[in-house]
Amino acid sequence: MLAPLGVSTGDGRRFLASGVTNRQLPLPMKWQRADSEGHEDSVIVGSCTSINYGTVAEAIANGWVDAKCIKPNKYPNTLMAAWGSGELFDVDTADMPRLAEDVAEAILLIEKEVIGPSVDAGSAQAVLARKGSDQEITEEELEALWSDDSGEDVELEMLFTEYQIAAATLVPIPAYAECRPFEIIDNVEALTASIRSTGWNDLPLADRDLEWDGPAAEKRIADQAGIGGDSPDWGSYAEAFLYQDDEADPETKQAYGFQIVDSVDDQRMVVPRAVFAVAAILQGARGGTTISQEDQDAMKSVVESIYQRMAEEFDDDTIVAPWASDSASIIASLTAAAPTYDSATFDDPKLARITPITITEDGEVFGHIATHDTCHVGMPRQCVTAPMSNRNYSDFHRYALPTPDGHIEVGRITTGLGNFACTCKRCRGRNDDHACLQLNAAGAIGHHDKLSTIAWVRCGEDTKNNAIWVHGVLNPDASIDDIASLAKARVSGDWRPVGGNSELVEVLSLAKERAGFPLPSVRMANGRVHVLTAAGVVRPSEDEPGIDYERLGRIVAHELASRLAQPIQSVQEDQGDQEVLSVRKDPEPDGTIDSDLVESLLGELGEAVHGADASSLMAEIEGMS
Repeated sequence: MLAPLGVSTGDGRRFLASGVTNRQLPLPMKWQRADSEGHEDSVIVGSCTSINYGTVAEAIANGWVDAKCIKPNKYPNTLMAAWGSGELFDVDTADMPRLAEDVAEAILLIEKEVIGPSVDAGSAQAVLARKGSDQEITEEELEALWSDDSGEDVELEMLFTEYQIAAATLVPIPAYAECRPFEIIDNVEALTASIRSTGWNDLPLADRDLEWDGPAAEKRIADQAGIGGDSPDWGSYAEAFLYQDDEADPETKQAYGFQIVDSVDDQRMVVPRAVFAVAAILQGARGGTTISQEDQDAMKSVVESIYQRMAEEFDDDTIVAPWASDSASIIASLTAAAPTYDSATFDDPKLARITPITITEDGEVFGHIATHDTCHVGMPRQCVTAPMSNRNYSDFHRYALPTPDGHIEVGRITTGLGNFACTCKRCRGRNDDHACLQLNAAGAIGHHDKLSTIAWVRCGEDTKNNAIWVHGVLNPDASIDDIASLAKARVSGDWRPVGGNSELVEVLSLAKERAGFPLPSVRMANGRVHVLTAAGVVRPSEDEPGIDYERLGRIVAHELASRLAQPIQSVQEDQGDQEVLSVRKDPEPDGTIDSDLVESLLGELGEAVHGADASSLMAEIEGMS
């Protein structure tokens, strides 16, 4: 256990379970040589290769922790936690004596159960709260507590609403007493008898674009091993497969599965597309597999190590096992059955004017998701527009699609069809599938991983129209309902803080809300725009599918008030069963109002609604003219 979630430490800290994420794996596993402030004097002795989040019951069921390490009086089954596993480095004393000594000493201290893990933060946000409460304490409440002479003892703690795990450090006094003991498994290669975990590094990698034909590859390996002949070498045949059924006859083909090796020009090689196909099946593609969960988990560990090798040899850090990146949707673009795409399909579409999302008959997707010259309507007295990327939208282009020349990095447009409605406290009544505003980039990405991918697209700056374009293709696995959602041309960009700038990380196709270019909602932190989601604030009403005039009326009244640059007060008044918005304006010294300006603004409004019956809207703001 790296850290229990929702549990208070002895020094007055607590992690909000919904706010804890981690950086891309693997993460450093460190050891603190001396008992000093923070994690100073710590050195790296290993790596953390997996982190899972769930209850004690889930950890035991999924094999994240050995049940014998769980003490019922200390670990209730409902306790949420972050569970980690990895390796302590095995190095030669002659080659790296200092590291070998550090690892050996750390192992001894772990075995003696005198050190345990503490987590290191990559990025974090915290608020002051009452002990056990998830609500930030207000300044008024805090002031009242300081001035309270009743003698009541009120416990406060630092509540981390966002916390990104960047490393784990073995320390003498972990913040959480629960995080002991750590279990060391000596023979990590002997995962299960059914999974072949060694020998894969001894085989060269085939070209990453080599097509994978499973039946043809099996025949070539069988011929090489003499299967069907007088002297079959079943051991040689087995070396091409990840899995062997212990209950099957080892001298039959039925005993073996998950082949990842082919004979290429009479040389055995690990085929990347075969590895991708295995990863897809382990994630449920093509009906998944019926082998035990224990064997699946063991195979995932082996496959993940092959992914890491491919990323290094191909010099491409986008090659990441899907379960390691928490991006199951990447399976759609990295399997043997995936089509090859023309990279030109993702180029700047050179649009002549601002264009809503458009889908052609052959599945091409293009349009704008936001403009840079439209002010955010939800921020009075200031103009906030869609941010420009400082990183060439690299945080959005996280996935890889195969092309004739290799691969192209793309992003995605997702939808939840309204089934993943935002429920966090800062959503303020929004009813679509947005990621919670308090999540960081990784958390928002994790939320969108739960949704369906409608389209794979690239995006960029349209300098002519001062907007952000997207261009790509429909996901072949997208459902009719998913595509119908995108066809409504209502999308919401999701910007999160990355490297000191707001960067686009996701695009959501809205199921219920209406969107503009852009009409974002915003969260402020330290006086800066922290999160932007370009979701419209003008929502359709149930009775009027076109425009929600009541909502639009309130927005326009506010805009009129701001542009008249006079002291104006909006008042909610109850008139019978109906709530009416009235607007009062303090008269100018001579008692006049700039009627020409008001008439001009109302004229703009009339054009904006394209001739629709705006009588109910005009009634809302009639007092202003």
